[in-house]
Amino acid sequence: MELTDQLGKEIIRRLSKYIDVTINLMNAKGKIVASTDPNRIDQLHGGAQTVIETTESQFITKENIDCYSNVKPGANLPIFHRGKLAGVVGLTGDPEHVVQAAGMTQGSVEIALEQIFIQRQAFYQERQWSHWLQRLLQDGEMDHEDLESEAKFTLRVDVHQIWQVGIFQSDNPFELAENLRKNLHPYNPLFVLPFQENRVIVPFPYDDFPIKLSAIDGVKIGIGEPGYSVAGVRSSYYQAKEAIELSGEYGKIVYSKELEMERLLNFKDSLTYDEVTKVYRQRFTQLEQAYIETLTSYFDNDLKMSRTAEALHIHRNTLIYRLDQIHKKIDLDPRKFKDAILLQSILLNT
Repeated sequence: MELTDQLGKEIIRRLSKYIDVTINLMNAKGKIVASTDPNRIDQLHGGAQTVIETTESQFITKENIDCYSNVKPGANLPIFHRGKLAGVVGLTGDPEHVVQAAGMTQGSVEIALEQIFIQRQAFYQERQWSHWLQRLLQDGEMDHEDLESEAKFTLRVDVHQIWQVGIFQSDNPFELAENLRKNLHPYNPLFVLPFQENRVIVPFPYDDFPIKLSAIDGVKIGIGEPGYSVAGVRSSYYQAKEAIELSGEYGKIVYSKELEMERLLNFKDSLTYDEVTKVYRQRFTQLEQAYIETLTSYFDNDLKMSRTAEALHIHRNTLIYRLDQIHKKIDLDPRKFKDAILLQSILLNT
C-alpha cells in the first residue's frame, strides 16, 4: 500500500495533535501528499527522492542542504508496508532535535497503514460475501457449482462441509454484527453479515452438536437445521428465518428443530386454510387477552392442566373455567386433539 493524498491527510490529521513541528508525508515518487504546512503539498521533495533511491534515512542540515532540492533542515525516514517502500515521512527542524520524534512518527505511520490495509481488506471481503449471499438467497434456482467455485477461488473458503445458520434480528444490525464478530470468533463462522433491514446472518460449522449460544437482550435468535455445502446454508437460513417468524421473541433463542409441528402447520394451502378456519378466526378475534394467554400457555405446556395452572399462577378450577369459555366462544375445545390442532394453527397465524 502506497501513501496517497487521502491516506496522508488522514494520518497527518491524527499525528498533528501530538507533534508540534512540521510533518511532511511523501509518496513513493517523492511528492509531498500531505503536510501540516499546506504550502508544501504537491511539491517534489529532494530529500525524499534520495530516501526512495537508497531506502535509507536522510538527515538534512544547514551544511548539506544545498545537496537537495526544495528541502528544509530535518529528518526524512522511509516508510515500509509489508516489505515494500510505501513513502517517506519528514519532520522539519534540527535533525538532532527531531530524529526521535521522526522515528516515532515513522512507526506510527507504518502501523496506521497496516490498520487501514486490514480494514480495507475486511470491507472488501465483506462486500464479496454480501454479493455471494444475495445470489445464494435470491428467488428461483441457484447455481450450486458457480457459488461453490466463487467461494473457493475468490473468497478462499471450501464450503463443502456441514453448516448451521443462525439469524440474529435486531433494530441495530450493524452494531450487532460488530459485537458478534468479536464474541463468535471461537466458533469460526463462515461470515457475519448484516442482511436486509434488521438481520445478521451467521453460518456456523457444524460438528455433530447443536450450536450453544447465549440469549442476547433485545435480539431475536433463530437457528436452522444443519445442512451440507451451499444448499445446506440456504435451507438452514430459511429454517432459521421461519423459526423467528413462528416463535421468535426478543432475548430468546429458537431452534427450528424444536418447532416441527409449528412448521408443519404453517405449511398449508392458503385457500383451504381460509375456508376451514374463517368462522373460527372471526370468533377468535373476539377473545379477551386472558383467554389467548391461557390458550398459549396450555399448548406450551403440552396440554398439561397442572403445569399450565402453575405457569399462569391460577387455580386449576380457574383454568378449567377458561378452557370451557374458549370452547363456548369459538366452538373448538382445546382439550380435544383435532380442535387443539385447529386452535394452534389459528394462534400461529394471528
